[in-house]
Amino acid sequence: MDTETPGVNKKVLIVDDQHVLRTVLAKFMHKEGLTPIEAENGEAAVATYMRECPAVVLSDIMMPRMDGLTLLNEIKQIDSKAAVVLMTGYGNEEILLKALRGGAANYFKKPFNFREVISVVQHLIRHRAALNLSMESSPYLVKESREFILETGEADIFPVINQITQTIHNLIPEQVILNLKVGIEEILKNAIEHGNLGISAKEKHAALEKGCFGDLVAEKLAVEGNAEKRINIAVETSREDFRITIEDEGSGFDWRSLPHLQAESLLQFSGRGIFLTRIYFDEVVYNNKGNRVTLIKSKLNTRGNA
Repeated sequence: MDTETPGVNKKVLIVDDQHVLRTVLAKFMHKEGLTPIEAENGEAAVATYMRECPAVVLSDIMMPRMDGLTLLNEIKQIDSKAAVVLMTGYGNEEILLKALRGGAANYFKKPFNFREVISVVQHLIRHRAALNLSMESSPYLVKESREFILETGEADIFPVINQITQTIHNLIPEQVILNLKVGIEEILKNAIEHGNLGISAKEKHAALEKGCFGDLVAEKLAVEGNAEKRINIAVETSREDFRITIEDEGSGFDWRSLPHLQAESLLQFSGRGIFLTRIYFDEVVYNNKGNRVTLIKSKLNTRGNA
């Protein structure tokens, strides 16, 4: 399932009071085969969402007449599974953290890399399409354990994410599952890019700016042994909790240096994916080396991401 599959909803609602930014984003999306729809404020966005039912909403946080947090809440009342991505600048960190805990699927700090935004939007479209097509799971599941082994050269992680989350639909609300998928994706990407391929955050940022990140990944994969490095994934599902352990063959990192999960750190820290994962899961636990992480979501906590 990808954004090229016939029947996939590729509508993206862009909400921002800056006409120029909306136009540039829409142009990038058109080039990638997406269908952008524009709204200049939150009130117009709510009406447009009800009419168009887009797959993803990309919204500024600070706008006249309705801010991004209020817009998120309004849209979630219309569609609890809505995928909302927020754009923000410094000074809005408290609102952003509330929005992420309230179910926003991702965020970007202005000024941002347009290619990275498009990539995140495409991935959310794919996650939503898979979520809409998910098979009904049995309500009688008591306990289940599964293991996966990925080779770094196997680029498509989406089928694995779908299998990981396949049996939790009766245990966790669907609006929460979308965000869990985003968190799992971020950790898997970290295991591939930073762990097994050794790409630093600085290298990735520079490559994204130049639009050559794919070339950088290909270069690292060509290094002898890198493509065969493995990622081990263990999944345990029970009525008490849902936990995923992801271990790569890299050198690890100093997870102790990660900033605390608080509003002031959101726009300072480069590892946005780790922040999102720590918001969406109840616990994120690393081993000493930093190459193995366990994500835990309690099924007793089913009231969103609070």
